[in-house]
Amino acid sequence: MKSRTQLRAGTGLLTVIAAALVMGLTQANAASTPSAQEFTNAANDPTNWILPAKSYTGNHYVTAKEIGPENVGKLKLAWKFAVDDPGPMENSPIVYNGTMYVTSAHDHVYALDAATGKLKWEFKDNPHVISFAANRGIGLLDGNVYLGTLDGHLIALNAETGQKVWDKVAVDDTANAFYTMAPVPYHDPKTNKDMLFVGVSNGDWGGDGNMTAYDPKDGSVIWRWETVPGPGEPGHDSWSGDSWKRGGASTWGGVTIDTETQTMYLNLGNPSPDFLATVRKGDNLYSDSMVALDISGAKPKMKWYYQFIPHDTHDWDPPMQPVLFTGKVDKASKKMVATGDKAGNFWILDAETGKLMDHTATVFQHNQDSAPSLKGNYACPNTLGGIEYQGGAFDPATNAFYVPSQNECGFWTATKDAVYIAGQFYLGGNFPKLVGPNTGQMNAIDVDSGTFNWRHHFDLPNYGGALATSTGLLFSGNLGGTENAFDTKTGKLLWSYDTGAFIQAPSEAYEAGGKEFIVVASGAAGNAEIPELPKGDKGSVISAFTVK
Repeated sequence: MKSRTQLRAGTGLLTVIAAALVMGLTQANAASTPSAQEFTNAANDPTNWILPAKSYTGNHYVTAKEIGPENVGKLKLAWKFAVDDPGPMENSPIVYNGTMYVTSAHDHVYALDAATGKLKWEFKDNPHVISFAANRGIGLLDGNVYLGTLDGHLIALNAETGQKVWDKVAVDDTANAFYTMAPVPYHDPKTNKDMLFVGVSNGDWGGDGNMTAYDPKDGSVIWRWETVPGPGEPGHDSWSGDSWKRGGASTWGGVTIDTETQTMYLNLGNPSPDFLATVRKGDNLYSDSMVALDISGAKPKMKWYYQFIPHDTHDWDPPMQPVLFTGKVDKASKKMVATGDKAGNFWILDAETGKLMDHTATVFQHNQDSAPSLKGNYACPNTLGGIEYQGGAFDPATNAFYVPSQNECGFWTATKDAVYIAGQFYLGGNFPKLVGPNTGQMNAIDVDSGTFNWRHHFDLPNYGGALATSTGLLFSGNLGGTENAFDTKTGKLLWSYDTGAFIQAPSEAYEAGGKEFIVVASGAAGNAEIPELPKGDKGSVISAFTVK
């Protein structure tokens, strides 16, 4: 018979072996996701696409060399994956070491072979939808896939299998708050800790926005920054009475980070109620603003803000992710940050100070100073006009910024009062009735002068953002479903392909199986539906193209 000492020793040995096995599995699983160094160097990696907008800078620009103006006409469909969840497709596919992760409108996640489009695993979730269905992608970190859902959950899935690791309700109130943005992984160099940045979507439902840093191990909160200042905080007096309590200012558009200075740039959404501004007198900070936050400490501290539209009455916030870049102004290099808003304005700010450097109107603007009334009035653009979510790209070779914009007008009406009802829109009016025609354009804007190098007109809105390549190409998807390639210098249309569904997602580039691919998602029109589009659901698809 073994002694108790021998039994304890044996048990301890088994415990050590078990712990070693678990650690080994954890390390092996973590190897299936990017390291902190890979995230930092993402802009210079032509193989993978590991952050929603390519890199922390938010610039949709790639250094891949295989596809250029001389052979882009040979691009052909390499594979197509049919998504089994109908709805609008707005996601940014994440690609790492040959695996592509895509999401659907209702928070399904698909892991695909990036070279063939073959399904590896699928996670299905059908959350309660407050108003509209949209998911803009996943975060990849520490061996897991992270997903924010339409009913306010933050979910971790095993990156190799798709099995759920943990699931947490992360929003404060599921009646008015949810997630549409992709969680953004980040490694804090000072604390040596990983975190996930996720912004809440709730501005049109009577909530206040925030940007939160979560612990990827269990979803616990590391810090939270509120977008509407409370009593005693700078900017609080820009709200009349207690209107700040349901002030909106959601964080829709993603996270941009200067890793050298540990500065986070955020675009904040419209004030709420959207169309009845008499109940929220003042500038309504920090709605319709870009803010720069110092994230080097235990809690974020504001470095500067720039408000694009004080006291917005038309839901004309800047939904696209800020783009951090170094361009030439007066022949000198300058670090700048750019964005666009739904009023159709393109803005360039000094990245260090927030000072306005340039402003270009990209669409037809009309009656913008007139607030919606009980009788109603006409103003341009519509809430889905101007510059939308998918953003743009800066090309250092041309010193130009490429961004699409939409010409849509609307007839706006307000109500006598705005009453908050949990789970319903808190608007103080009605979304505007479309007044066509509804068209779009791709704009090439010279950073030095703020003038257009060229513009390409479309008979339909051009929601698909912009992807620039070091070889001189610009890719973008049209709402009608056509993926297009332009010459960055001349604007000449070099290639087009009809994906068979409506495009509201960004174009991306990656390498797999010895080939360079261009990929884009397309699906239903959803809220972007206009009379000019053909009727019917065309399904949801991921389309990948190559010249080989």
